[in-house]
Parts: sequence; C-alpha cells; structure tokens
Amino acid sequence: MKKIFIAAAVALCFSACTKENVVNLPSFDVTTEKATYKLGDTVRFKFSGDADYLSMYTGETGSNYIYKDRTRAEGKVTVTANTNLRNDNGVKTLSLFVITDLNPLRDSASVVDAPWIDISDRVTIPVLTTGTSVSIGTADITDLTKPNKPIYLAWKFASNNSTTAVQPRWTITVMNLFNELPDGSKTTIAGIAQMGWKGVSVKNSAYAWILGPTIYTNAPAKNSGDTENWAVSGPLYPDAITRDYPKAIKDIIAVMPADYEYIYKAKGTYKVYFVALNSRNGISETITKEVEITIE
Repeated sequence: MKKIFIAAAVALCFSACTKENVVNLPSFDVTTEKATYKLGDTVRFKFSGDADYLSMYTGETGSNYIYKDRTRAEGKVTVTANTNLRNDNGVKTLSLFVITDLNPLRDSASVVDAPWIDISDRVTIPVLTTGTSVSIGTADITDLTKPNKPIYLAWKFASNNSTTAVQPRWTITVMNLFNELPDGSKTTIAGIAQMGWKGVSVKNSAYAWILGPTIYTNAPAKNSGDTENWAVSGPLYPDAITRDYPKAIKDIIAVMPADYEYIYKAKGTYKVYFVALNSRNGISETITKEVEITIE
C-alpha cells in the first residue's frame, strides 16, 4: 500500500512539473476599422485573445519588423568635425586621414608606415586663427570603406620650428562618424568621445595630443623643434547599426487590452507587426500578426 502511495505521489509530481513546463501558443489576433487613414487620424488596433507579452513594430524607421535582427547595413558613410585653431602660421598644419588596415597596436612605426589616405581635401581645415570652434564640413568616405571591416581615423599635426613664435594650437571640439541608409535614417557610429583615441608622437612628444571629451595639442614653444604628432582612433565599423525595436504594449502582469491607439506622423504605407509571446521557465511560444495600413 505504501509503495502504491509513493508511486502515485511521484506520478502526480511528474504530471504537475510537466504541465508547468508546457507553454501554449498565444491565442491572439488584431484588426483595424479600415485600411486607409488621413494624416493625423488615430489608428485603433483592436485585439482578441491573450498573451503574456505583446509588442508592436509600427513599420516606421527604427521600428521595422524585418530589421529586428539587423546589425549591419551599408549606406553613405560621412565624417564631420569642428576645430579651433590658435597661433596660426598661415600654412597647413593639420590633416585628416582614414585607413582600413592598421596594426591594432597603433605604435609609432605602424602609424608612420601605414598607407593612410589623406581626406583633408574633402573638408575645409582652417589655416588662419579661428578663435572659436568652427565646422570643417562633411567628408563622404563611402568609397573608402569595406563591408564588415573597420576603419581608423587619424589627425596629424605637423609644424616646423619657429624661432620667433609658438607653433599652432589645435582643438577638435566635435567629431562624428555617420552611416546614412537608403531609407533616410542616419545612425551615429561614434562621436569623438567614443572613438578610442591613442596619441602617437613622432617628433616633439612634449606636445603630444591630449585626449579626452575633446582632443587637442598644446602650442609647441618657439625653438622647440619640428613637431609631428598623431591622434589615431580605435577600429570603427561604419556599417554597424542599431537593430530596430518594437513598442512594448503588454507585459506578463498587465491585463490584455482591448485595443491600442497610434498616430502616424508621416504619410505612407506601413506594415505593422504585432508579436504575441507566452513564456514560462525559459520556454516560450510566439505568434506574429501583420496589418497593412496606408496614411494619406
């Protein structure tokens, strides 16, 4: 009798544990009152069924279901920067370079011997004192990038010794690397503070680049010798982008809403996806429903 009781208890426990590990597919559907709306109208998505979690990809830039797993995309790659020049000598002392293959150590020999591409002529770098931070424009470097490969950016400050005056002093106050996709969306790959700069001194190391939220060189004193110092970025992946994300509508604690209202800010045809998810103990079941609407 005791053995029968134990067996029954084990069977009951096994049955209960098994049920706890079973996750049912969500019973969910969505409809709209119509397929076409005027700009500014409220679109009401009506729900039926239930799910532990519910999210919505609106179909707008940044919230496209088809891009939910995308982390790389080729687009127009551009570099922008603002510089501040003091103590000018009327000649070119600052240059901007790019390269796709560089020794990650970025030691002096590697930097000096690398086949850098000078992109200074793609922007307008001042040669006369500005006194304030000014934009040097935008350099399109799409033609110099390779899929799935990093690029390195570098500033080179080179100035000749002067017996009568200090050499120029440069500050890079703003710098950004962008990837603009064909759909018009623009991703900031990195700003100046995220570029991983390393200073490399070739001549006059006492006046090497000083690295921080901005990067700058102190003005080499008169009779201090010729100067050549580099600020070299870490590896930057210009085709890297942030994947698209949905809007969260319901979590496991909330009651399933009867509907959800949304207003689109631009005309167009949108493929809207709702993802319904049931999840327990690391096991999940998902269904996806699509609705296409047009905003006129």
